[in-house]
Amino acid sequence: MIKLTNEMLKKKYLILVLFLSIIVIGCSKNQINNDKYYYSESNQEIFYSEYGDDSNPQILLIHGLMGSSSSYNYIIEFLSKDYKITVIDLPGHGKSNLEIKFDVTNLSKVIEEFIEKKFSTPIILVGYSLGGTIINEIVTNSNELTSSIIFLDPWFSNNSSLDSLAFKFLSVVEKNAKNSWVAPEDSFKHIEKMSTKLTKEQIELIGNNRLNYDLKIWDNSIQKETLIKDSEYPIETPSLILKPSSSLVKESQIKKLSEKYSSLVVKEIEDTTHMFIFEKPEKISKLIDEFIK
Repeated sequence: MIKLTNEMLKKKYLILVLFLSIIVIGCSKNQINNDKYYYSESNQEIFYSEYGDDSNPQILLIHGLMGSSSSYNYIIEFLSKDYKITVIDLPGHGKSNLEIKFDVTNLSKVIEEFIEKKFSTPIILVGYSLGGTIINEIVTNSNELTSSIIFLDPWFSNNSSLDSLAFKFLSVVEKNAKNSWVAPEDSFKHIEKMSTKLTKEQIELIGNNRLNYDLKIWDNSIQKETLIKDSEYPIETPSLILKPSSSLVKESQIKKLSEKYSSLVVKEIEDTTHMFIFEKPEKISKLIDEFIK
């Protein structure tokens, strides 16, 4: 049996302290701050979380329909090393209630108010799917709030009869599916059919989001507000569209966005679907980082 001297014990203690200090420092850089709520002037409650170092460039991530701030978990893992990340739950999603009419105009007003109150300098704004529609509306109204704009397969409508019928059909399918689920496993089986590239953990994350959103989000004609609105002048803020090979955004819409955003860059990520923020989060994070830098 080895007898430990006081000197040996002292060295072991110092090594342990040093090891724990490194862990604490490493975690503090990327850990989530206390979850918080912002209360808007319209009594809308917005849940948000923060990751990363306050001294780094600020990014606000906005998720899509039937998602939540957790939709960005895998991207946050990469970006929070070099950026201060804020993620929110849209009204009626995650931990945010639904007090406003669920349409692009009201959603954009609430988030614009959140940005004005929360951030003192222009931020990098990232929007996925419906989140892309929302950031387009925000930038159209208040371009000075952002330093860079990044669309992740944004959802836009041509407001045609076909678009309207497709949205109504989707709303019926989603309502029927959600109302038929008895247990979380029912939702997971639904998600499994959407992409073969998802892990079990991702399926459960997306499935839980589908379980928790407020079904009333389908009761308003949000589809009619997803047109690409013209701005008075071309928007010169650096702008990026990342799209999967199987994308929601049409070429005609990219052309219109290119006319609106004078420095728009478009990049496609091969072998992906609309679920690409889960399928290739590291690739998306790398492209976002390269674009910003």
